[in-house]
Amino acid sequence: MLSWVDLTEIIKALIDENIEQGITLSQISEHCGYSPHYLSKKFHEIEGISLKEYILISKIQHSAAALLNTNHRIIDIAVSHGYSSQEAFTRAFIKVYGITPWGYRKLQKPSPAAEKSRLIPLAGVKQQIGGLNMKIYVKQMYDWNHYAFIAEDVEEKHWDYFTENQWWQVGNNFIKSYDNVRDFEYCAKNFTKYGETAVKQQLKLIETPWQKALESFCSEIQKLGVDWYVHGSAAMALWGIDVEPKDVNIIVANYSDFDKVRDHFCKFAIRPIERCENWVMSGLGEIFMDAVISIAFHNKELEPYDMSTLGKVNFNGKEIYISSLEMLKEDNINFNRPDRVKAIEEKIKELGK
Repeated sequence: MLSWVDLTEIIKALIDENIEQGITLSQISEHCGYSPHYLSKKFHEIEGISLKEYILISKIQHSAAALLNTNHRIIDIAVSHGYSSQEAFTRAFIKVYGITPWGYRKLQKPSPAAEKSRLIPLAGVKQQIGGLNMKIYVKQMYDWNHYAFIAEDVEEKHWDYFTENQWWQVGNNFIKSYDNVRDFEYCAKNFTKYGETAVKQQLKLIETPWQKALESFCSEIQKLGVDWYVHGSAAMALWGIDVEPKDVNIIVANYSDFDKVRDHFCKFAIRPIERCENWVMSGLGEIFMDAVISIAFHNKELEPYDMSTLGKVNFNGKEIYISSLEMLKEDNINFNRPDRVKAIEEKIKELGK
């Protein structure tokens, strides 16, 4: 009769042989003639991890080899290893390796154009969000220009904020990674300095001085002579609608102004200002000036942008453009915010528009 050590080696070989086809605990149990619970218990006694965890790690290790040794698309590697989506695969990959599959491939096979980092490693610089156990910090990954924002011990009631902002979740921790991003040293330093305040404001744990932020932004943007306007909740507040903005949304009207705006504001960035052509907008990023200010750029097809379609208000002695009420209404319909839609409709009725 086989010892449990020998049987464990047979189980491991069985998993390796069938890793791409997919193999379950039930199938292994049937093959070995023991119940899934008992088999997993004995496996754990010998290997130190459960059989289910071993299968997961084996799948991810096998997929990591595919990332390194082939040029197959990540979604194809995910499907070939039994994952229903790239998102599910990425969550499992981060659980094992701590970074995304894309980040792993880049780190192991860096682009010839990748630059050595100029940033002093910031791992270990942690900040505790007041009254919570959550910690946020910036981590430099390996020796290449690959970084991540980390949020640890996040309370479940705050998970939606991170997932909606495309952080990957691992238990109650979240990670948002960047690879070879231009000027990321500014983002890392600014996030280390202002990240705690930014997250507190976004979660509405503290008040957001959005008017002060907008005033600071106005002073900087006027140096560039570009067309821009305020969108989102700040625009609603400027229309006199009763909302409490947790940030300021700025839209730069013309795509051709991207480089000028990015080069000027990158020193304030907490998230890289990057191009994203062929998407809803042609560029996106975030800066911090007393509050989070998101900057988006219209697509080239709308250039030159017709600023006469916008509203205009006096803000601290300056005339600034803001989204029309109709634009704000449509935006909030798309985001399924009925209370805001109703408030905008009442303002339209009040102004007789």
